[in-house]
Amino acid sequence: MDAQHPGRVERVDGNAAGGRLLALFGTDMTTARATCGRCDRVAELADAVAEIDDAGVILLCRGCGRTLLTHLVTGGRATLSLGALTRLEWAVDSAEAPEVGPAGIEPTTSTV
Repeated sequence: MDAQHPGRVERVDGNAAGGRLLALFGTDMTTARATCGRCDRVAELADAVAEIDDAGVILLCRGCGRTLLTHLVTGGRATLSLGALTRLEWAVDSAEAPEVGPAGIEPTTSTV
């Protein structure tokens, strides 16, 4: 970690960051697939290395050690910084998924 954070830093697997990611995204993100832009590794966030302290969480790529994302809460403000994370993909409930196609194109039905 480059910045000084209050408290003790623990280095654990990404599952330990599950609660903080749930609070941030509103859904379980431990099974979300993350792509590292440095080494092109694709893995679930649960597989990342997590550095956790009182101020927040940093998720590191297990393949190359680069920071994927940093989530901090200090001074009543939250920040999310994306590092080497180039893609994050997760499942959504079908009730939450909009019925639109690529680039916002509405699906059509044909009656032939």
